[in-house]
Amino acid sequence: MIITVLVENTSIDPHLPSEHGLSLYIETKDHHILFDTGDSNLFETNAKHLGIDLTNVDICVLSHGHHDHGGGLLRFMEINKKAIIYVQESAFEPHYSKRKEGYKDISIPLPKGEDKRIFYVQDDHAINQHLVLFSKVKPKKYYPSSNKNLYVDDGQNLKNDDFRHEQNLIIEENEKLILIAGCAHKGMINIIDEAMSIMGRHIDYAVGGLHMFSRSTGISESKEMIERMGKDFLTYHTHLLTCHCTGEKAFEILKPIMGENIEYIRTGMTIKL
Repeated sequence: MIITVLVENTSIDPHLPSEHGLSLYIETKDHHILFDTGDSNLFETNAKHLGIDLTNVDICVLSHGHHDHGGGLLRFMEINKKAIIYVQESAFEPHYSKRKEGYKDISIPLPKGEDKRIFYVQDDHAINQHLVLFSKVKPKKYYPSSNKNLYVDDGQNLKNDDFRHEQNLIIEENEKLILIAGCAHKGMINIIDEAMSIMGRHIDYAVGGLHMFSRSTGISESKEMIERMGKDFLTYHTHLLTCHCTGEKAFEILKPIMGENIEYIRTGMTIKL
């Protein structure tokens, strides 16, 4: 399996721009998957530079209903006419981030006239025997404190987001289990726990942000909390490929604790698993 980072907050190549967002191109034995589309159309620009033909994508997964993960969706649907797009059924609800200047709309634009291509996922869903989506995660520990600044419009008023619109992907290939998450708003360890419960065995790799850094406040989680989480991660023996909303400060705290069990992935990187 090959994962190419099309969009992340940082880049390994000056010819590949970066943005606050995430988009991964994943090649398995049977599928070409686009996991999230970043905040803009940058995923397309970088894909072209890397020689990736996005018209070959047959599966698109949006991790949750925030613009930095689905802002490029409409453009993707223009250039690719065959991929099924898997979104959690509440992903297109209005979402907001509370900032100093007020509430910022961070919703994903709703495609019009494309209902046949959009598959609305309810709870857990097996795309096939090697690809499983799930969203029922109990936020038991290491719940990101920055979640308190994120809201959803329930049709009557704004309320704190419970992230029911967040889904995660498990890929099984070469006898390994790879978990792909977006921002892990419900906590990556909690998501790994649920993935292991679903699959009945160890998760070999986890890919995604940890939401240890809040873009709206510029504040990271406490050093003590990040250190505890890092020590807990080690007991899972899961190799963590992290990025985006983890923040480089949190990564610098986690790296000495987790050593070879963690690495930071950036725009332009290709990972073979």
